[in-house]
Amino acid sequence: MDESDPVLLRRTAEGDERAFERLYARHAQPLLAYAQRLLTERGPAEETLQDTFVAVWHGAGRFEGRSTVRTWLFGICRRQALKRLRGGPPPSAPIGPDFEVASAAPAPEAVVLARADAAAVGAALATLSAGHREVLDLAFAADLSHGEIAEVLGVPVGTVKSRLFHARAILARALPVDVSEGSRG
Repeated sequence: MDESDPVLLRRTAEGDERAFERLYARHAQPLLAYAQRLLTERGPAEETLQDTFVAVWHGAGRFEGRSTVRTWLFGICRRQALKRLRGGPPPSAPIGPDFEVASAAPAPEAVVLARADAAAVGAALATLSAGHREVLDLAFAADLSHGEIAEVLGVPVGTVKSRLFHARAILARALPVDVSEGSRG
């Protein structure tokens, strides 16, 4: 049986709850992490994840295939997070209680950063604009390609490349030398 994202999404559009559950299991963790980095708090990020999958359940039939399902999901999640930041109303249909919440276990990137000087990294990231932080998050934490990031953000690929270049340069200047070379002690 084909378990590709497009097939699962098509089956979701047909009302297949098991296909929807598989999509959720496959994508909830990275979407939750992305929402949490956008919103900075776990509770609103979990609500955004729920809003995202409510939108997927209701809108699966409108997926046109112009992007990957993964990119489409990140775009929905971003719109839901931005709506929450602006104080927009959440969707009225909640996900049922039988869906599991994504694991709270840290992602591998978080473990690596925790081993580095977390305070220095946090301070360096704080020097970035929201646009630079978001493009870094999509590139490294969500592992999206430049084209996928451009699609999620609604900007040209050249803008993504420029933002990544400038974000890396700002981070390189902001991080102490011993953090970027590894701690010696």
